[in-house]
Amino acid sequence: METGLAGRTVVVTGGNANIGKGISLAFAGEHANVVVVGRDEVHGHRTVELARDRGAAAAMWHAADVTDRAQVLTMVDAVQDRFGTVDVLVNNVGGNVGVDRFVDSDPQTWEQDIALNMTSTLNCTHAILPGMIGQKRGRIINIGSTSGLIGDPLMAVYSAMKGAVHAFTRVLAVEVGRDGVTVNAIAPYGTLPDDWVEDVSAGSRFHPDGVISRAVATRGPEMATIGRQTVLERQTAYPREIGAAAVYLASEDAAFVTGHTLTIDGGTSLVHPPGS
Repeated sequence: METGLAGRTVVVTGGNANIGKGISLAFAGEHANVVVVGRDEVHGHRTVELARDRGAAAAMWHAADVTDRAQVLTMVDAVQDRFGTVDVLVNNVGGNVGVDRFVDSDPQTWEQDIALNMTSTLNCTHAILPGMIGQKRGRIINIGSTSGLIGDPLMAVYSAMKGAVHAFTRVLAVEVGRDGVTVNAIAPYGTLPDDWVEDVSAGSRFHPDGVISRAVATRGPEMATIGRQTVLERQTAYPREIGAAAVYLASEDAAFVTGHTLTIDGGTSLVHPPGS
């Protein structure tokens, strides 16, 4: 497939670990200019080096907390100073900071879940979208989750925010379609790091100090109850598979695809349909 992405500039938030790293390296393989945005400097620089090795036309690391609008504006200025335009934005930052039944949850964790999953998406899209509209060309890809379609117990606010990401995707697609910008989402299920040392950043929920790792270590039986079965022999996705989907949605071959949420779930939605 000729993607038409060579020389295009792609910004991947949370692009230094797990799904984000898989996405960054997938675009590198298409010879794009890859901008890796995140908070973990060590993993960020490592991903940039790997992106260059994979064939990126150029690769750039920018440290930023994308829940902070000021830091997002600084990031966008830096990218535009170097590359001129942003052709593809992948809003990948997300996660949850608590694992509890909603009735037992701490309201402070709600705000963090909202910021991680929704505010980050709004901040980056709002900052980059005017440039896309101005050039009459752009691709926005939001990373949602099957949690936003089916709902994950113990992660009510996270699930709600991923549902909001999907809804935002549809609305924005309607607003900017005639400006040459497509907006799509990817809803992965159960995507685990390829390498639990190299692919897990300091802020990841899969880090040994992260919320998921702590919950599995201390509340294993309870956590086991919230998993879903796929219809395949394999029960988890690979980051590179999410990367391949993002490349497709950013490609010229997907120019007529917008407002869509592509589910990469091994068929979990067939076994556990929404509302079941």
